Amino acid sequence: MKTRRIALGALLLLAAALVFAQHKVDAARAANAPGALLYLPNEKLLNHFTAGMDSVIADLLWLKCVNYIAAEAKGGRDFTWLNHMLDTVVRLDPYFTDAYRFGGMFLAGLKADDDAGLDLLHRGMAANPGTWRLPYEAAMVYLLNRGEEPNAKLTAAHYLAMSASTGAAPEFVTNLAAKLQSEFSLTEIEFEMWSALRNSEDKLLRDMAERKLQELALREYCNQLTRLAARYARQTGAPPRDLRQLQGMGVQLPVDPLGGSFFIDLNGAVQSTTLLEEKLRQERAVLRRALEDYQQEHGSWPESLDTLVQSKTISRIPPH
Repeated sequence: MKTRRIALGALLLLAAALVFAQHKVDAARAANAPGALLYLPNEKLLNHFTAGMDSVIADLLWLKCVNYIAAEAKGGRDFTWLNHMLDTVVRLDPYFTDAYRFGGMFLAGLKADDDAGLDLLHRGMAANPGTWRLPYEAAMVYLLNRGEEPNAKLTAAHYLAMSASTGAAPEFVTNLAAKLQSEFSLTEIEFEMWSALRNSEDKLLRDMAERKLQELALREYCNQLTRLAARYARQTGAPPRDLRQLQGMGVQLPVDPLGGSFFIDLNGAVQSTTLLEEKLRQERAVLRRALEDYQQEHGSWPESLDTLVQSKTISRIPPH
């Protein structure tokens, strides 16, 4: 009981100190004081006085941080103290995943400090390896903020694989990971990702992983057959019009375990109807989300899909 009274007294003392400091900050701002003002006490000093209530104090300081961000976003957009505030919060509570996640987003998006945002997300990943959101947000920094860099998509693909491998990421994350990994021929990473998920305790994840592994095999079949079709065209002087023409090259045509079929498209590439239907399903899902976002923002449905592009709800209408 005595320890609890001491802890409560320390908490009240700290709260009073924070209120006093905030009044000083507000007074200094009102007087146009210079920005070099200690907005929060050092986290080591806070640790000394929190009496084992680090996470509680971290919550209070996080609320203070959010209020600070909102005030600066409406005002001068200076964000001088943002790094220090976020660092204090996560040092007090290293398992506060929302502080890492949203802090990284604020640093990259509002302060335009990608390096600081990624550093905070990396620290969060080290302390919380089981969360899917932190590597996902790191991938978004590379896709949205650093898209012009040569290896941006490749780096994002690795972060998305980390996110998906936790087994907790939603389907859109795993689909995006697979798309980028396919684009950069990261087949081994994708295979390992889905193989790990196939051992999940969750039946839904196991079923999804099994389906994705079958789709991965279909993609590899299509790539192999496309290379054979190109070789056939070089040898005969004309591209094959039917896959059965490749059987003369010692090829045994695969059977689609998911019930689809293979064909050669107008560009000479071998396609799978199963993969095309899955891609179509994903593109429809993107459009549905865009329609819902537009309706929530504007209070009505768009007149056409072109309206989604004109309103910048989506960047383009995906090809069929």
